[in-house]
Amino acid sequence: MNSRLRTLPVALAPVHHETIGSYLNRLADANHLSIGHLSFLIGPNRRHRRDDNRVGYWTPAALPRLAALTGQSVPTLIQAMPVLAEVREPGQHRQQLAIEELAEPRQRPACRLCMARHGIHGLVVRSTPHHQGVCHRHHRWLLGGDQHHLDALPEILHADLRHRRLVRCSTAPFIALDYQCARTITANWFRSSEPLALQQRWTRRLDAIAEDAYGDPHRPTEDRIELATYPETVALTGLFASPHWRERKDLHAEAARRLAVDAQDLPADLTSHGLVASDS
Repeated sequence: MNSRLRTLPVALAPVHHETIGSYLNRLADANHLSIGHLSFLIGPNRRHRRDDNRVGYWTPAALPRLAALTGQSVPTLIQAMPVLAEVREPGQHRQQLAIEELAEPRQRPACRLCMARHGIHGLVVRSTPHHQGVCHRHHRWLLGGDQHHLDALPEILHADLRHRRLVRCSTAPFIALDYQCARTITANWFRSSEPLALQQRWTRRLDAIAEDAYGDPHRPTEDRIELATYPETVALTGLFASPHWRERKDLHAEAARRLAVDAQDLPADLTSHGLVASDS
């Protein structure tokens, strides 16, 4: 049946870790097809959102059909979009996929400037881990759709480098859980307007990025909050991931030191959320 399929006139290669939905939508757009028709040709016969990375409806026959349509080999497709390995060998990669899901992969647009360098001008959505939220080539923040320029916020770039070092030195996926805990804490502090020293930093960072033309200036979006609080989130992530500090009673004092605030000004909620750092 695959012999009846011809390679599409515009046969695009997938971007590394591109979501399945993003790739199929780019193929459909480039060939002036509806996403529903392209999906029917491959086999799942369902519409895919660009951030969709699920393979529950796929069968093993869909992979060679996608390869025939795109001119890409099956191994090449799987290497670019690892979730497709579960289609070829159902159950064989389920544990690895579960670990990756635990580590909270983020579906977010690839750096537009990087894509343009490769001749790609449409939207590309990638599934990437928590520590790949910055493009250092172009100094862009990749969480959310705005891709804010970071030249005025060098502390964000430095924090991202520290974040990447933490991941290299820690056991995945537990460092991702530490990051999630730290992100929850800093976001809660942001919303509760304490401590004052951190609020002043966060307000300055928000003022340094482009205004949200469609948002409420008094209620920043989750993406903007994550950017504003990112250096402090990374500082707490390193603290939670440290076996040395995990069980010490002066964890609160060490957190204040790393955040450069007075200990008495730091909210006493490092463990009130059940946020006990995990083994790393």
